[in-house]
Amino acid sequence: MARMGFRPSAREVAGGYVAVVAALSVAYGAAGAPEEWGAPLVLVSFPGAVVVAVLALLLAAFAGGGVDLSGDGRVDALDFVPQYVGGAVVNVLLVWAVVAFVRHFAREARRSRERVREAGPSRPPGGPSVP
Repeated sequence: MARMGFRPSAREVAGGYVAVVAALSVAYGAAGAPEEWGAPLVLVSFPGAVVVAVLALLLAAFAGGGVDLSGDGRVDALDFVPQYVGGAVVNVLLVWAVVAFVRHFAREARRSRERVREAGPSRPPGGPSVP
């Protein structure tokens, strides 16, 4: 008898990952950005969060005339959502690209083996012919 169970698809796993990172970033901002939460949150969304932060700083620097990082010290609940959720989306896209590349590579390797098999035995260039 077949087992009944839930086997999530890749889209559900990716959506769940982004949702968990969004919930963690909202909780981080609502708690006032405690120092001990920063490292685990960056690790959960690494390297995407770093990519998003660097791109945001570069865009702000090019669009304005500089970036003011002094701030007033207040932290709102949604302050960290763009960086960490954007980082989670970047991570999902990176994993998707790696999986797509591996699938493409495996498909091309299989086709190449089939072409060699169909061509028959090969002989070395300039060597004696094989009867």
